[in-house]
Amino acid sequence: LPRPDVLRKNGEISMSSQTLNDLTLDDHKAAFTEVAFLTDIFAATIDNIMGGATSSVGRMAGRDTARKYPVFLENPTLEDAVSVVTQRKKAGFGITLETEGDDMFMVFDRCIIRDICRQRNLDMGQALCRLFHFYLDGVVDELINRPVKSDIDRCGETCRTRVRIQ
Repeated sequence: LPRPDVLRKNGEISMSSQTLNDLTLDDHKAAFTEVAFLTDIFAATIDNIMGGATSSVGRMAGRDTARKYPVFLENPTLEDAVSVVTQRKKAGFGITLETEGDDMFMVFDRCIIRDICRQRNLDMGQALCRLFHFYLDGVVDELINRPVKSDIDRCGETCRTRVRIQ
């Protein structure tokens, strides 16, 4: 049932009459806290149900997301797909692609998942990070039409994953 301060009009529930211009920094912090909590619980629940084997869940979600991107890549490379991901995720992530010899790495300078881990006192590189990287694998899988696997190489102020086409 709606709270007393939520108005019902023509059978619709108006969630808020507040506009984006009225939001304060405290409103944004409160929203981040809620999203962090929900993201943590979601990832932990999937990890518990799947017994740590969350790759298929993340990959399926990523492939489904990529299908909704208004993008078509003709003869795509891994670099092309990472470029699409970088552009689509730029609001919450700063992602670059680095090459060392034959290895390619996605480097996360800015990462909303890292921020959630800090806020929730979660160890980086664990369930939430793994689920997110499996999700990214699924996005890239779909964009290049080939299976991709990433492994978390480093976590901290900058995180890095080795990514390769299988």
